[in-house]
Amino acid sequence: MDIIKLAFDMTAVVQRYVDKVRRFYYWVMLLGYRCPGCGGSLTMVAEGRCKCTCCQNELDPTVTFQRCSACGGAPVLHVRRYQCRHCGGDIASKFLFDGLVFDADYFRQKMSESR
Repeated sequence: MDIIKLAFDMTAVVQRYVDKVRRFYYWVMLLGYRCPGCGGSLTMVAEGRCKCTCCQNELDPTVTFQRCSACGGAPVLHVRRYQCRHCGGDIASKFLFDGLVFDADYFRQKMSESR
């Protein structure tokens, strides 16, 4: 019995299961939402990013669809978290499975500042 091979096989099986659960989670979370541009259905393409299956519009579903539970304000992405534009409270995204959201504009700005 090769315990190392069995461990790698088990890890691969678990990863496939997690991938299926992630796809199902995103499918359920996006069921009630439509593309704000054309009304088409949405599919997740990355952590914190979805795309319209009709017009190919890509958007952040947390910023587009969620609101602050404290004041109803719209979220804005700050580094690795969402924050209400109105009251400044943190907003937990319903559209993240187990990953971290990434603010590309913030990263570009910090990289240019460090050069």
